[in-house]
This record gives sequence, C-alpha cells and structure tokens, in this order.
Amino acid sequence: MTWIPNNWVSLSFIVLYLLVLVRHAWAGHRHVRLLSDYLVAGRRLGGWVVALSFYATFVSTNTFIAGAGKSWDVGLTWCAGGAVTIALCCVSWFVVAPRFVPLTRKYDSLTVADFLGYRYNSMALRRTAGVVVCFASIIYLVALYRGSAIALSSMLGMPYAWAVIIIFAVVTAYTLAGGFESVVLTDAMQGVLMVTGAVALAVAVIMKGGGLANVMASLHEQDPELVSWRGKMPLTTILGIQIAVGMKCLVEPRQLSRFYGLKDTRALKLAAVVAPLLIMITFICLLPLGALAHAFVPDAVITSSDEVVPYLLSQAAVFGPVVSSAFLLVLLSAAMSSIDSVLLVAASAIDHDVMASGKGGQGTVGRTRIWLVGVSFVSMIAVLTPFTDDIVTITAFSGSLYAACFFPALVMGLFWRQATARGAMASLLCGSVAVVGWFVAKQLRLTSTHEVYVGLGVSLIVYLVAGMISARQRLAT
Repeated sequence: MTWIPNNWVSLSFIVLYLLVLVRHAWAGHRHVRLLSDYLVAGRRLGGWVVALSFYATFVSTNTFIAGAGKSWDVGLTWCAGGAVTIALCCVSWFVVAPRFVPLTRKYDSLTVADFLGYRYNSMALRRTAGVVVCFASIIYLVALYRGSAIALSSMLGMPYAWAVIIIFAVVTAYTLAGGFESVVLTDAMQGVLMVTGAVALAVAVIMKGGGLANVMASLHEQDPELVSWRGKMPLTTILGIQIAVGMKCLVEPRQLSRFYGLKDTRALKLAAVVAPLLIMITFICLLPLGALAHAFVPDAVITSSDEVVPYLLSQAAVFGPVVSSAFLLVLLSAAMSSIDSVLLVAASAIDHDVMASGKGGQGTVGRTRIWLVGVSFVSMIAVLTPFTDDIVTITAFSGSLYAACFFPALVMGLFWRQATARGAMASLLCGSVAVVGWFVAKQLRLTSTHEVYVGLGVSLIVYLVAGMISARQRLAT
C-alpha cells in the first residue's frame, strides 16, 4: 500500500509523459491513409525532427545502461570505440544519405529490403533481406526490452517482469496507432530529454566524485588499468563492438528509415549536421561513466556492469529525488525511441517484403499492425527467459548481422557499377552464416575475435568476387 506514496513523483512524470505519447499517437493516426503514410510519414518531415529522431533511435537504453556501465569492467579505454561510432555516423549522413535518398524516391521505396529488391531487380533478394531484417530486429528488441525493464524496475521498485509487460503495452500501443509520424514526433521530444540527461548525468557523477581531478586520482589509486590504454579488454574487441554498433548508422533499417521521411535536400543538409553532433555529445558524456563511478561506488554492490547507472540514480543518489524521478523519463525515452522504430521496421519487413505478392507488391496498414503486435509480443516473451542477460553482447551481435548482410549490397551497391543481384544475395547469405557461426564459436570460447570482423570480411570478399566474375562474363560475351 506504500508503493504509490513512495513513488508518486516518478509516477507523476510518467503520467505527463504518457499524455504526450497519446497526443503524438493521435496526430500520427489522423494522417494515416496509405502504407507510405504509416511507414515513412508521406516523406514530409523537416531536418530538425528527423535529426532528433535519428539520434533518439540510435542512442537507446542500451547506451544509457549497457554502454555507459561497460567501462566499469573495462576502464576508460572503452571510450576509444566511441570515435568509431561517431565517424560511421558521419559517413552515413554525408556519404550514404545524399546518394540513398534520391534513389528511394526514384524507386518509390518504403523499406530497406524493397530498396534492395528494386536496386538489383530481384524479388528473391527482397524477401531474403526481409527475413534477415525481421530476425535481427527481434534479437535487438530483446536487448532493448531488457535495458528498459532494468531501468524501470530499479527506479520504481517493481518486479522485472511487470516492467517488461508495461513497456510492451505502452510502446506497442502508440506505435500501432500512429505509425512512423507518431514515432518520429515522440522521438524528437525524447531526443531532447536524452541529450539533456546525458550531460546532466556526467556532470553529476563528476561532482559526486569531488571533481574530475579527484576522480581520476582515485581510479589510478584503485586500479591503474582503469585509466590505462591497455584497459581490461583488448582494443580490437572494443573497436569490434563499436564497429558493430556504429555500422547500424549505415545499414540498419530503423536508422535508414529516417532518410525516407526527409522532405527535401535542405532538410537533409540540416539533419546531417545535427544528428552526428548529438551522438558525439552523448557518447562523450556516457561512455566513461562506469569507470568514473569507481571513485565512490563500492565494488561489492555491483555484480553486473548493467547495474551501474541504475545504482547511480537510486542508491548513490547522484541527483536529488525529484531530478532522479525526472531522469526515469530519460531512460524510458531512450528505450521507447528505439523499440518503436524496430517494431515498425520488423512488421513492415514481414508484410511488405517477405509476404509481398510480386515485384511491386505492397503490404497493407492493417496487416502491418497485426505483425507489429506479434513481433512485440514474441520479443517480450523472449526477454523474460534467463538467456538474455548480456545487453552489450546481444546488441553487438545484431549490429554485426546487419553489417555483414547489408553493407556490401546496400552501401557499396550505391557506388559500384559491377554490383549484381547474384553477388548481393551471395554476400547476404554468406555474411549471415559467418556471423552466426563465429558468434557461436565465440560463445563456446573457441575464439576471441569479434564476429563483425569475420562476417563483414566474408560478405565483402564474396560481393567483390561475384561482381568481378560477372564483369568478366559480360566482357567475354
């Protein structure tokens, strides 16, 4: 009976937040007439809202919980990988987007899978890409649900399972109603909360530790490896994880879907500056937090790096009670801004691409909504199992799969004239098999090399060799 009185401040913030979600869902729902309205908001969005949505979608609870906490185990070398992610984000906006966006309009494309189908004139490639998108999306949804449930259950003192169910119900409902427009409008609001929260959390941790100089001195005294370039994880592994994460900016459908919504070139140029800048600020603030927390958090109270940020907000009380309650919205925003996008991408992949009736086959809004509920429900059930406790590993595996499957066919295919449908299909299949096989081998401790290197290497070689063989055959004839 004391739960509501003890959490009334947090609950008040959540109620206000939910009212805003209802408003956005209604706004999006009013504009849904065609499938293009539901999936890409009729391509009528401005640069600021798309940039904030891209940022909010990319920076999920995994960043605030898993990414920020990982340096507790690894040390400050964990931050080195952030430069890789920021660089890949810039490549996405300044190299890929200017070429990709006009082609999506030319093909009247709505998804990454149908873009590949039109680009290579292959329905088989479109369907196969749709299957990969759905599989990788569910894997990533599991990580997102876990990170958000940890945050909610920690801050409100509720059972983990109840937190999962509540997040499932809320995110599924507003995504179901308003589609892409409600998702992007909500993401924009969430993006502002998230970047503000990241800066505030970094400042609060440093102040709690007595200033940056005192924090660094304390870390060096406790364990010199925390502030050493050697760290406690090989640099190649750190870079591999961040390549897998950063490659999502280039090839992951939930990120590329933001390009679809841009209304014109001016909006594209504005978003290309704003989105990478927001990601850079957030990574600078969040990635070192786990290591910095050693200055005042006892080692004995942390059993997993995923617990560091929730501990900072609750037991360590780096903020006052009101601000800590408000910060819960930052964590929920980080979760929902990614979950909603992945749900939409997975559902559209199933109905619009895997089940497409022909080369120009279209899904429908009604069927897409049904699949959306199904995907969300399956992911919710999966996250309640005991096999999903390492958020960073799950996230990196999903990113590796996207990188290996889509980087050659999608990114290189924008610029390489020798690209063929056969090469694209071969690279997608071989890359996915390599990633899954190497991931299993790594879990069995047969290797320590990250799967992104192997998968991406295999898919690139297959794609290039197939293209050169096709070119020689054309010359021979």
